[in-house]
Amino acid sequence: MWKICKKEWQQFFASVTGYLVLGIFLGVTGLLFFVFPDTSLLNFGYASLAPFFQLMPWLLLFLIPAITMRSISDEIRTGTYELLQTLPLTVRQIIVGKYLGVLFVVLIALGPTVIYAFSMQALSITGGIDVGATIGSYISLFLLAGVYAAIGIYASSVTNNTIAAFGIGALVSFALFAGFSAIAKLPLFSGGADYYIELLGIQMHSANISRGVLAAADIIYFVAVIGFFLYITQLQLTTTSKKSSKLVVAIALLICISFLGSLVSKRLDLTEDKRFTLSNSTVELLSNIDSTITVEVFLTGSLPADYKKLSMATADVLASFNNYADNHIRVVFKHPGDGISSDTAKAILYDSLQKMGVVFEQSNTAQESGEAILNQLIVPSAMVYYQKNQPPIAVDLRSSRKVYKQFNVLSEEPQEDVEATRNAAEALLENKFATAIYKLIRKEVPTIAYVVGNGQPTDLTVNDLGESLRNDYRLGIFDLKQAYPDASVIKTLVMVKPKNTFTEEDLLKIDQYVMNGGNIIWFIDKLHAELDSLKRTEGQYTAFDRGLGLDELLFKYGVRINGDLLQDLNCSKIPLVVGKNPDGSIRMQRIPWPYYPLLSARTPNPISENLDRVLPIFPSSIDTVMAKGIQKTILLASDTNSRILPSPALVSLNSVRSQEDLYSFNKSYVPVAVLLEGKFTSLFSNRLAKSVIDSVRKSTGKPYLSSAVKAGKQIVVADGDIVTNEVSNTTGPLPMGLIQMENYRFANRAFFLNSIDYLSSSNALFESRNKTVVLRLLNKQKLSEQKAIWQIVNVSLPVVIILLTGYFFQLWRKKRYSI
Repeated sequence: MWKICKKEWQQFFASVTGYLVLGIFLGVTGLLFFVFPDTSLLNFGYASLAPFFQLMPWLLLFLIPAITMRSISDEIRTGTYELLQTLPLTVRQIIVGKYLGVLFVVLIALGPTVIYAFSMQALSITGGIDVGATIGSYISLFLLAGVYAAIGIYASSVTNNTIAAFGIGALVSFALFAGFSAIAKLPLFSGGADYYIELLGIQMHSANISRGVLAAADIIYFVAVIGFFLYITQLQLTTTSKKSSKLVVAIALLICISFLGSLVSKRLDLTEDKRFTLSNSTVELLSNIDSTITVEVFLTGSLPADYKKLSMATADVLASFNNYADNHIRVVFKHPGDGISSDTAKAILYDSLQKMGVVFEQSNTAQESGEAILNQLIVPSAMVYYQKNQPPIAVDLRSSRKVYKQFNVLSEEPQEDVEATRNAAEALLENKFATAIYKLIRKEVPTIAYVVGNGQPTDLTVNDLGESLRNDYRLGIFDLKQAYPDASVIKTLVMVKPKNTFTEEDLLKIDQYVMNGGNIIWFIDKLHAELDSLKRTEGQYTAFDRGLGLDELLFKYGVRINGDLLQDLNCSKIPLVVGKNPDGSIRMQRIPWPYYPLLSARTPNPISENLDRVLPIFPSSIDTVMAKGIQKTILLASDTNSRILPSPALVSLNSVRSQEDLYSFNKSYVPVAVLLEGKFTSLFSNRLAKSVIDSVRKSTGKPYLSSAVKAGKQIVVADGDIVTNEVSNTTGPLPMGLIQMENYRFANRAFFLNSIDYLSSSNALFESRNKTVVLRLLNKQKLSEQKAIWQIVNVSLPVVIILLTGYFFQLWRKKRYSI
């Protein structure tokens, strides 16, 4: 068998044709991936070979049949096959020997492409190439080549015409690679049979491994297909009887092995950041899906590099979901409006999708070839459908966290790092899709109560709050003056910006709700500080304590909201009148406003991790205090140039007047939002008269509790306006986190919804929010300066390696066989 293998590859390299085939293949590959702009790895912007591994299966469709077309057909045509049969070898050994010889040639052909990986590594500026994913992708490529080689060997056995053998090999390989996937996409099979049809084809299995994930099911499939084609080649070359029945048995066995192999769930994620390893909570969620979930991804088509990478990551994540969901996830990539010719119909569709939460972006991309600008509509969203009577859920694929290159907001606008922002979005894909699926399949919808009775706003300033909650929860209003909140009914209380003092009875009602396992999210303005008050005064006023009476209760639970105002130089800007224009009109200017400091997560946590900055309005600082059994997590804090204005705190248009004032911004990461978790202790323990205790039982039907019966959760935010919204005189309520004329929307809503989800959901999906994906960027400056050099290296060096291999091989042959 080894002699047949050796003869096979020596025969291939003994002629100029072999080197010509490999040289053309590597030359075309180099041009495709380093010169042609549409497929160039250098234009992709990332230190990744993903586009290479996506396109290589199609190139191998031509290379491998060209290698295998002479394997057996030439032997039959020239009559040397009869000579092979005289050797002490079985037909099976001859076939396997030729197959191994072809694989050796394929290995020689793919080997020089490793130069591409070294080039990407050399050009990388952050992260470097993912070695594990690259190794996995090469394993996938070699397994795919093994299948193509087995098909090519079979094609060469059915005809003595080498051209026909090439055509048959390429056609059968193409049909097995893409044919089953194309059939599976027909509407006829969309009810669930599509997965099983696609399971028989190569494309799905190849895509799984090419991501860098070695799954036992995929390896079993490849080995089974290789074995099948080698076996039917043996049938073709033997004169045994009952060939047809044996072929039928072989096909049935292949189908059975493919289906049984798909049940093997062992997987090995070779990627360095384990980006295809789902969290335990996500795996548990997916295993509970009992019917088909359809995901329509709109981020497709011709995309800029950053969005193309996000689209590929979306496909990868959903493929991982399907592996654990017993094949109940059906994914469709399509751009909304495809197939609709009428502009009016498209506009109606886009408007409908936008109301459902789908986001649209207009991209202006400079073309590399000239100065032309491509005006392109990008839809970075997906729709998740479950049952027909359920409204779908829109998933925004973008990150709610924008990454910036610098933060010098006093002098200029911060510059967004687009690649890092898209990378943050990639890290959140698992959590976003898992959360959407959870909301669709959950059996119970939590009840959220907005508390009133102490001056909380009920006007349009909380419009966005209500609209954000209404779609995903049962939202109601609870008047604290009327009754005790029932923790068995109300999952979470939302306390927003109360203005009136809480009585002892109010505090007792809240306290007993907490003791019975209820959750609360507090948005508290301890001081009265409003921008409208500043406008009504002569440029300054003193913020005063509202006297809410919550201090002792919150202190007992583990936090203290301080009577101060927090400022930071990393802040938002507000429009102010700075004079008049020459025509007499008012001149407005946006100026930095340290009373609006930008907040973000400074420690890892499940709520604000991977969020963009959050905008408060006149926040206070918050301290954690000793509370036995309570775990405290800082969710939001200021930046590194903060200061605290103690009470009585002065609010002034000119709060930063001198260099000395700038030096006073010497505090860092001052907390504004804290998560409390654990079994809380009652504020009223050993303080209530028996008559009050009896009244609690009478009002609630439950006994007074001095300590919590189960662990609860609270989030305390030292600012009430994080979840309120401005109201425009012309357009009405604005989204929370948006200031008029700021033209930027901060992550207030995302922070609020994450907080509600964390308090109200019984699942543990939040653990997937802490996933990180390493950003692997190319060095743009180095690439700009050395692009031509790297193009020459990657186009010519693989070809040179093949030519040198041939030269030394010929020298070896000449030396060995010369007389």
